[in-house]
Amino acid sequence: MRAAWVCLGVCFSFVVQAFAFEWTLIKHDGRDYVPVDDVAKFYSFTQASYSGDLVRLEGATLRIQGGVNSRELYLNGLKFILSYPVIKADNKILLSRMDLSKLVDPVLRPARIQSAPAKTIILDAGHGGYDQGALGTFGNEKGFAFDVVTRARALLMRAGYTVRLTRSSDVFLPLESRANFANHQPKAIFVSVHFNAGRADSVGIETYSLAPQGVPSTNDYVPSINDFRPCVGNVRDSANIALATSMHSALITTVRTYDRGIKRARFVVLRDINIPGVLIEGGFLSNPQDGMRIATPQYRQLVAQAIFQGVQSYNRAMARGTGQIMVKRDSAPTSEHMPAANNPSVWDPLKAGVYALPERN
Repeated sequence: MRAAWVCLGVCFSFVVQAFAFEWTLIKHDGRDYVPVDDVAKFYSFTQASYSGDLVRLEGATLRIQGGVNSRELYLNGLKFILSYPVIKADNKILLSRMDLSKLVDPVLRPARIQSAPAKTIILDAGHGGYDQGALGTFGNEKGFAFDVVTRARALLMRAGYTVRLTRSSDVFLPLESRANFANHQPKAIFVSVHFNAGRADSVGIETYSLAPQGVPSTNDYVPSINDFRPCVGNVRDSANIALATSMHSALITTVRTYDRGIKRARFVVLRDINIPGVLIEGGFLSNPQDGMRIATPQYRQLVAQAIFQGVQSYNRAMARGTGQIMVKRDSAPTSEHMPAANNPSVWDPLKAGVYALPERN
């Protein structure tokens, strides 16, 4: 389908420039996109290079790389999985409006996120009791997750945080009970710890943030009706992706394993909480090498340290108002502001992807 070009009628003013910025909206297959050229201009990248279907934007401290027909986007080498692939239409490389609003802008400009620094950290060890989770040659998920949570708890308490555990022993706890527990903790963030299972050659760490309303989860390529229903957690979309960025960056740089990316899902413990939340998968028990590493106390201590560092990084960004989410693989991005999320209660399924575009203010 040929792209339809629409120039947005509302102009936004710059902080440091006297002229207004106009986003160009391009309708393609019923979805809104913006040219990557606009992204480069708006975020003041000094270089933009295009080689075939590859795009690279560079600034003083930030690099973005992506490719046409790919959902993989790299910010300073850290891997994000987009909700929709980058596309090419009328010789323009385009990013979906949804991904601009719900991923790129919150990560690059988180200073206006409506979330205070967390004083309470809720640590959720996945599974428990009769629910063993993933099974490996050297142990099971429920035990390894609980050990990581215990180690992270000690580090966080030593730094002065209040720490609450959803389970403090080897007991089964329904997912809804974990979410309900989290919702009764003020000034808190939620970190759920898991380990993965898959093919024997699957390896690495992945981090999950709640999927925005109206888009499929990363592992689902076709939207379902449930994707359009409002979730409690979507009011924290911007804080969720900021927390996931801080946490995943800390995990990849500390544990130093294969980066499977920051992904989206509607897990109950992310969907039903009213505080910022993230779920981490700390490696594959089904992989012999990963499983052997996970079974060592040294590895689990590294994961615990990464959780601690991720919390610290997120809190620094929220406290300073500078938006310095710590994407450390190469260097930290510069940041200023981000727009407030739309109220999900007014979501129109027929207009999926229509969110407020970033403003200069």
